[in-house]
Amino acid sequence: MQKKDKKLGLWLLVFIALGSMIGSGIFNSPKDLITSANPQATIIAWLIGGFGALMLALVFVYLAARKPELKSGIYAYARDGFGDFMGFNSAWGYWSVGWLGNVSYLALFFKTLNDLLGIHALSPLHAFIIGSALLWFFYLILIAGIREGAILNFIVTTAKLIPILLIIILGISLINSDLFLVDNWQSRLASTGEPTTTTQQLKGAMAIILWCFVGMEAASVLSGRAKSQKTVRLTIIISMLIVLAVYMLITIIAMSSVPANLLSASETPLALVLEQTAVGAAGGIIVKLGIMVSVLGASLSWIMLSIETLYAAALDNVMPRIFKKVNRKGTPVNALLLTQGFTQIFLISILSPQLNETYLAAITIGTTLVLIPYLLSSLYAVKIAIINRKNESIHHLIVALLGTIYSLYVIFAVGIKYLFLSVLFYAIGSLLFIRAKREQKQQPKHWEWAVITLLLIGSVVIIGLILSGKIKL
Repeated sequence: MQKKDKKLGLWLLVFIALGSMIGSGIFNSPKDLITSANPQATIIAWLIGGFGALMLALVFVYLAARKPELKSGIYAYARDGFGDFMGFNSAWGYWSVGWLGNVSYLALFFKTLNDLLGIHALSPLHAFIIGSALLWFFYLILIAGIREGAILNFIVTTAKLIPILLIIILGISLINSDLFLVDNWQSRLASTGEPTTTTQQLKGAMAIILWCFVGMEAASVLSGRAKSQKTVRLTIIISMLIVLAVYMLITIIAMSSVPANLLSASETPLALVLEQTAVGAAGGIIVKLGIMVSVLGASLSWIMLSIETLYAAALDNVMPRIFKKVNRKGTPVNALLLTQGFTQIFLISILSPQLNETYLAAITIGTTLVLIPYLLSSLYAVKIAIINRKNESIHHLIVALLGTIYSLYVIFAVGIKYLFLSVLFYAIGSLLFIRAKREQKQQPKHWEWAVITLLLIGSVVIIGLILSGKIKL
């Protein structure tokens, strides 16, 4: 496959990483964060979340340097460290994040489009039809080749950075410390007036913040298509630093230029910022168009990451062999078809008029699912650092431990409900693992059977709790 497709250079990889990270979060995070946390708590959350995400990014840099032969990144690390079943779960969880993210992106796309259209807003049915058309348009692009998709992503990502830079450049002059420095910020939410605590604010913000960084590992996932492993390491560092700086600047500008109650109520919070600048009313239109371009670009990036993960796992026989199939352009066609098919099924959720709720549910479940692959990669880095402790600095082990702790903390922070829902996804996936093993005339190991059984029993219990109303979706 690799001979059929040209290798990806530094900036194509950087823009894939930026495209996957700078998606829905950059435009919606000020609204999502201010409903959960006051500005002061949000900055603390960004410092904690940014530091944790940076530790995770450095984990991937470290593993790319120490294990350059592992060409599939996040999945390969889990498999090499903990065996086929853990590798499978990492691949399955990561793949699930991809298409769930695309559901959230399309929900935000139509939420923004309807806000732009006003009284001429699309009906849920029309949104579903157009969303489906976009989904299969991306299918046709990637059928033409992964590099072609990467080039289109480069163009789209460049386009969506323009309104973001405009907001930063023009919005700095709007900063008002009186809006940002909320009185009684530790005990009452400025956006709603409801009582709160610092701990509650941090927990509420953490899943949103991590979602903003999901995609930091994009270069490692596509490392088999990269020109070199040095390119992979540079991509991770460059893209992570850019995204961290941009997100923090956007948050500070938005929360210090728009009152909390207005920010939380807005469908397009950054439009409120730009409308106050010299650009005026046109600023709102620019931002809304930027959101739409941004989420479509992120969608394309995540399709590429998802199908590459399925394909890599199938090559190692931990996924059914049907996902090994590639076309003459080197695109994993069956992996692509499954990814788009799952997205299509769950796209039904945008038939609901509550698009924001659809968006938030999708990103929270997605964040929970991606934490398992992140945790496994961090634990693998801990393992490698301990094995090589005589030959390298202790700071690699410290970074790996901090990445592990951060992953565990965010699992706690997102809440037990979403952790339960993630069990459903992993239980369904375990059936594919069984099939993959049987194709190799093998059976899962005894401990793997035990885990699979627990997942399946747990999923039945969770479905019962959902149907009885004890777990509300």
